[in-house]
Amino acid sequence: MVFANISDSTVNLRFSFNNNIGMEEYAYSLGDELFKFLSFDIDVVYSLYIEMAEAFIDYHYGTKNKSVYEEKLTALCGELDKRSAYLHWYTVDLLERMTELLTGREYALKSYLMGETVLMQDIAFRLEQLVNDKNLKPYFEIDLLEKYPFIKLTEEDLEAQPNYAERELAGIKAKGQKKISVSKSVMQKSIGLAALFLAEDLKRKRTVFLGDIEAITGDDPLLDGLSLTQKLYMLDIRRRAVHENAIYSRDLWRTSFETYPRTPYDYHDDPVDEKEVKDYILKNGVEIKQVQEITSAERLIIFELLTLITSGAVIKKCKYCGSFFVPRGRSDTVFCDRVAKGETKPCSMVGALKLHKAEKIGNPIHEAHLKAYRRMNSKARTRRISQSVFLVWSDEARAKRDACLNGELPFEEFANWLDEDKRK
Repeated sequence: MVFANISDSTVNLRFSFNNNIGMEEYAYSLGDELFKFLSFDIDVVYSLYIEMAEAFIDYHYGTKNKSVYEEKLTALCGELDKRSAYLHWYTVDLLERMTELLTGREYALKSYLMGETVLMQDIAFRLEQLVNDKNLKPYFEIDLLEKYPFIKLTEEDLEAQPNYAERELAGIKAKGQKKISVSKSVMQKSIGLAALFLAEDLKRKRTVFLGDIEAITGDDPLLDGLSLTQKLYMLDIRRRAVHENAIYSRDLWRTSFETYPRTPYDYHDDPVDEKEVKDYILKNGVEIKQVQEITSAERLIIFELLTLITSGAVIKKCKYCGSFFVPRGRSDTVFCDRVAKGETKPCSMVGALKLHKAEKIGNPIHEAHLKAYRRMNSKARTRRISQSVFLVWSDEARAKRDACLNGELPFEEFANWLDEDKRK
C-alpha cells in the first residue's frame, strides 16, 4: 500500500509494505517518476531481479551468510528504486513470493495491469501464449531466457506449465509445518518464471501507457479539439468497444484527509506536552492534507498522469532519445535530463551535438566541405599558405556551404570552387 499526496507540483509517497526493504518515504517533481518508469532499460531491471534471485538461492541453498545476503539485497533494491519508484511494488512482491514458496505457501503474483492475483500455472500459460503467438506485440522477449541463463527453461517447460504438481505437493506437506523442503532446481525455475512474468508485465504496462501518451500528444484527427483528459476518456471508449477494461474512467480511488506526514501523536490518546507537539509540527511540516490510497503501480501511474495533465504541465518528447519528459525551466527545452542508452551524459548535454553530427553523416555538401577544410588546414599548418589566407578561405567556404544547403548554390558549383586549390 502507498499513500500519495501532491502539493506545489511535488509528489509525496509513503510506502507501507510489510517487511519493507528500502524506501519508506519519497518525494519528487510531478511527472519525473512517471516518465522514468516509461523509459528505463527493462533488460537492466530484469538482470537486477535475476541477481536478487541468485542472492536468494545462494543464501538459502549455499552460504547461509545472512549479513552478506541482506547487504546484497539492500544494494539491489536501491538500484531498482533509482530506476523508478514504481518498481518498488514489483520488488516487494517478488521478495514476498520467494519467501512464500520457500515456506510452502501458495505461490502467486499480482498482475498489476489486470488487477488480479495470478498463480504460477497462469504465469506459465501467459508466457506460453506469448511464445506461440507470433502476432502478439512484443511485450515479452523470449530470448531473455538465452540472455540470462539463470533460469534453465525451454519453450517445452513453459508449455508443460512447470512446477504445478510440485507446488500442490509442497502445499500438502506445508500444512502444520513451519518449513518444507523445496529443491534448489524447483526454486530456481519458480523464481525464474516469476522474474520473467514481472518483465512481461512491465513491458505490457509500458506499451499501454506510452501508446496513450503518444495518442493524446500526437496528431490523431479524431481527437482534435478535445482536452487531454477528454482524449483519455475517448481512449477508454475505444477500449470498451473492443471489450477491454477502461483505464481512466473508473473508480480506483480511496481518498482521505489525514496528517501528512504521519506523526507519533496520531493515535496517542493520553495527555501530551503541547509544546513538544508544536515543535514537532513545525520541524516536520505536518499538515492535514488530502491523501490518496494507492494499491498498485498501475494506479500510481494513472494518478500521476491525470494529475500531471490537469495541472497544465507541458509534456514533451526528447528530440534525442525519444522519451517523454516535463521541461524544467525554459519551456522551449527539447532535450531531457536522462542518460540515454549507450551514453554517459544526459541528453541535455550531448543531444544537440549528436544530432548535429548525425545530420552531417552521409550529406555530400558537409562531406565535401569537411574534406576541403582539412586539406586547406593542412596547407596552413605546413605553411604552404598563410594563416590569414586560410581564415579568409574558411569564412567564404562556410558561407558557400550554407548557401548550398539552402538551395541557393548548386552542389556542382560549390564542389568546383572547393577544388580550385588543387588546380593551382
